[in-house]
Amino acid sequence: MPHSAEFRVRYAETDQMGVVHHAAYFAWFEHLRTEYFRALGFPYGELERQGVCFPVVEASCRYREGARYDGMVRVTGWVRAPQGVRVRIDYRVEQEGRVRAEAYTLHARTDAGGRPGRIPPELLARLAAEASPPGEGPSFAPEG
Repeated sequence: MPHSAEFRVRYAETDQMGVVHHAAYFAWFEHLRTEYFRALGFPYGELERQGVCFPVVEASCRYREGARYDGMVRVTGWVRAPQGVRVRIDYRVEQEGRVRAEAYTLHARTDAGGRPGRIPPELLARLAAEASPPGEGPSFAPEG
């Protein structure tokens, strides 16, 4: 099931021409990710207190058209079925009904020391249940 967040583009996120800086999108993805996990009943802060971390191990974004200052954007994320210790989240950024960017982040479950570990069974079951089927959401994959 996808999860979305809507908010207004802040001035600090833009360049002199009022176009959102490319790095701001990744902060938006992180915001959506933390809210998504919270909605699933697994807030990041609580997971980290339990020694369960999900650092980004790969990320990519295809910018289609720059989002603009003061406009409302919708960031939508789709969790993909976990693969071993990895979880992928796909994203789409829309403004004024147009796709501005598509991206993904890949996360590996580690402990606080950075060692890989299994995803806790309750979280794994919830992620698998919430995973969007192939073909739903953005189909973005890196070129090359």
